[in-house]
Amino acid sequence: MSVQSWYDRCSPSREDEWNAVREHVEKEGYGAFRALVEQFKEAIKKAGDQDADAVTAHIEIAERLFPEPAKFSPTWQKVWQELKDTMYWKAYVYRSVSEGERTGEWQILMDNPFTNQEVVCYPGLTFDQAADLFGYFRPTLVNNEYLRLQKVETSITVRGAISRN
Repeated sequence: MSVQSWYDRCSPSREDEWNAVREHVEKEGYGAFRALVEQFKEAIKKAGDQDADAVTAHIEIAERLFPEPAKFSPTWQKVWQELKDTMYWKAYVYRSVSEGERTGEWQILMDNPFTNQEVVCYPGLTFDQAADLFGYFRPTLVNNEYLRLQKVETSITVRGAISRN
């Protein structure tokens, strides 16, 4: 069974292939399940405006096929909910920003103003990259943290040392 096809085989239209996916992944164990999860992450990363429902349907099928992902690794105890949350928040960004406003440079900022940790900034992003990072980080925020997606309107960038002699 081709590793590249696992995400596609978890499609509502390919129910006849679900058992083969489950049997193969369970037989191969950790490595196969990890590859499956990575395919789902890649599908979320590639998902655009109209893809949220389809990607979520694929995740729900995989969740039915592998209801106990922690048997492959304890770190995957909540992997299906994490993937669904990531897709939900990425879709939220797409719904919140009209198509005409998506051009240009974007950035993601994360901060907790009540700690002395530094602000985290991901600059120089396309809208799609920023939406993906927003979807990834939003479910993991803790109390007092905030996440900001913003479009860069004006930017001045300098590099290196300068002598004022």
